[in-house]
Amino acid sequence: MSKSETHRLHAGRRVAVVTPVLDDWRCFQSLVAAIDALAHRIGRVSVFAVDDGSAEPVDPDELVPVSRHLEQVAVIHLACNLGHQRAIAVGLAQVAAQGGFDMVIVADSDGEDQPEEFLSLIAQHDRQPGAVIVAQRHKRSEGYVFRRCYSTYKGLFRLLTGKVIDFGNFCLIPAGQLDRLLHMAELWNHLAATIVRSRVAIVKVPTVRGVRYAGRSRMNLVSLVTHGLSAISVFSDFLFVRLLLFCGIAAVGAGALGAAALVIRMSTDLAVPGWATTVTGIAAVILFQAITLLGVATFMMLSNRSSAPVVPARQALHYVRKTVVIETPCQTAPLPIAARN
Repeated sequence: MSKSETHRLHAGRRVAVVTPVLDDWRCFQSLVAAIDALAHRIGRVSVFAVDDGSAEPVDPDELVPVSRHLEQVAVIHLACNLGHQRAIAVGLAQVAAQGGFDMVIVADSDGEDQPEEFLSLIAQHDRQPGAVIVAQRHKRSEGYVFRRCYSTYKGLFRLLTGKVIDFGNFCLIPAGQLDRLLHMAELWNHLAATIVRSRVAIVKVPTVRGVRYAGRSRMNLVSLVTHGLSAISVFSDFLFVRLLLFCGIAAVGAGALGAAALVIRMSTDLAVPGWATTVTGIAAVILFQAITLLGVATFMMLSNRSSAPVVPARQALHYVRKTVVIETPCQTAPLPIAARN
């Protein structure tokens, strides 16, 4: 393909960038500037910032003072703080409601997901247009403790679910796959795990994690644990089956231990006072706990299966308080009603 044909292809391509923001408006300003500088190499780019209940007021006129090539910048104000993953789900639902985009790129607003990497994701998309392109970190910038905690999270996820998850929110979703993800209730809890569960083709692109534009990360131990549990919840049925097997093995083992203690006690003359009673009691406690755990897990699974799930495609936009569209010099056509609210 010639350079002129490639340029025409890029010029007609519409790309939406969804990024959650919680008081990090200085970082978002830098992100918009970085995307704006690359927009001519990407296509017709629109940025959707999901304001996840920020406490700091934001002046729309100050957010995009340098934007010259972006088609639009929209700030989606949520009625309350939903958390990082659900804010992303609302942003994706807003993009789908507006329509007309060829792909959606999900990225953090703090600069750790570098806009320069958008080009690598898009290049891979051009080679495999039906796949979800995810950024896989081959070099990280976090401290030693965070890296160890993250490795532990990945190991536990694989142990409890039997699945591998080695990427985060930074990804490119083709328009053809967006509706599929939005109709999965699991998207309300965790984007990356939902992509794994969706059975769509996944292509991993090695990327380097960037450095924050400003301020400090809000990620702490509580956030990390919550994030990990949200990912595991997407595969709660897999976890239930593994828990069922574990309880079954524990119950059989406890029963065999108790039976062995009784047989030895009745058929031998071992003179250790009370050992058979102690061993049988421990086995009975293990058996009781295994049955109790199995019963609780079963009732919780049945309860979850009978309750109505939150489907982002239908319910996510209920949390939008208002959407502010910031006009840019590149904006040439009126926006659909869905984008204005």
